[in-house]
Parts: sequence; structure tokens; C-alpha cells
Amino acid sequence: MCVNNQLVSRFIGIVGALLLTACASSGEQLVEVNVQDPHESLNRSIYAFNDNVDTYVASPLVKGYQWILPDLLETTLTNFFTNLKGPKTVLNDGLQAKGQQAGVDFERFLINTLLGFGGLIDVASYADIEYHEEDFDQTLAVWGVPRGDYLVLPLLGPSAYRTIPGELVDAFCSPVTYAIWPIQLLGVFNARANATQSLNLINEAAVDPYVFMRASYLQWRDYQITEGANTSDNLLIPGMDEMLDEEEEELQALEIGL
Repeated sequence: MCVNNQLVSRFIGIVGALLLTACASSGEQLVEVNVQDPHESLNRSIYAFNDNVDTYVASPLVKGYQWILPDLLETTLTNFFTNLKGPKTVLNDGLQAKGQQAGVDFERFLINTLLGFGGLIDVASYADIEYHEEDFDQTLAVWGVPRGDYLVLPLLGPSAYRTIPGELVDAFCSPVTYAIWPIQLLGVFNARANATQSLNLINEAAVDPYVFMRASYLQWRDYQITEGANTSDNLLIPGMDEMLDEEEEELQALEIGL
């Protein structure tokens, strides 16, 4: 029986990060530990590695991908891969006891699959059927499982202790996991292409891209899990507000100069 490449890569990345974390945690602490990011030194090293891989490998490949494909085809592929998140979302709707939402999400998946040629066309949006996205990390949070420490995984990016089993369960529930490798690769390119604007903003505007990425990720996940109920700044690390204020002042100064 063949082992799925995507699951293997996820497993290797997760195990590698955990081993490195264990080694780093076992040594004597020589610097003050950030309570919101106790593995910051290790996380920064992995972030730098991921950033180099993205700069010299992923980004050039994605630029070629975007150059080859017209915008309409990119949108079509985004619709297709977004639709494939449907089964995972419906499953987690049920696990979170969101019966009505599960029905809506199943209806959306069915309509787009049958009438949208496998999801290539987002027919459900034209019918004003609301889109939701749920994952097993959110389910664990609803069940009361704490997030745990923040982690940056090799190649996979921002994560946390609770996110790791969530990613594995979601991978088993995703139809993409069982597709042939060209479709999996296309899904990776599509996801990276959709993230281009956000990554450019972080790298160009943030004083410390690592800090900005960490704060943004934690706030975004907290917003998803609480469905917008918790929009406080308690997840932002100390100094984040000041950093954003400084960046806003710099942008205002540039606008005045223009």
C-alpha cells in the first residue's frame, strides 16, 4: 500500500519540530523566556529557514505558475480546492454540534460539486449560500483543549501544540490527500499564490516580520475559534501595538511627502 506523500511530509515536519523543541527545552535557559512564545529562539530559526525556502524556491515557482495561468483559471482552481474543504468542514460542524451550519455547508458542497462541475464554479455563492470553514483544531478548542505553546513547523509554518493533531485529522479527511501527486502539487501552488499579497505585506511593512506573523496568526485563529466573539488584544505580544503605531506613522509621513 502506498503512503501518501502529503501525509508523510506533514508527519516528518511535525516530528522534526517536536524533536528540536524537546532538545531546545532540555537545555539550560540562557535567555529570558517569552511566556507567549517560550520556543522563540527555535521558532525564529525555523521561520528563517522557511523564509529562505519561500524566497528562493516557492516564490519563483509560484510566479511562474501565475505567469502561465490566466486570472480566470486561477480563480477556477481556487474554487475547486476551496470546495474540497467541504467534507472536512461538515465533519467538524457535526463534532462541534453545529447542526444547522452542517446542513448549510453540506448543501454548499453538494451544489458546487454537482452544478459547479466539481467545484470549478462557485454556484453556491451566486445562490447566497454562506461559506464557512471549520477544522479539527477549532473542534478541539470547542471541546476545551488548550492551544499550547506557539510553534513554527518546517515548511508548514505557524502552528501550536493543539494544531498538530488537528492538521493530521484534517489531512485524513481531505479528498486532496488521496489525489494523485500533480493535483496535490497544484493545490500547494494555489494556496501559496493566494497568500502572496499577505506575505508581501508582512515582509515589506512589518518592522519584525516574525513578530507580526506570530501575532497575526494567533489573533486570526482566536477569531475563527470564537467566531469573532473574542477580538481583544490579549494575544498580541507586548510592544505589538507600539510597532503597528510606528508603522502607521511612517506610512502617514510617506503620504505627506508625496
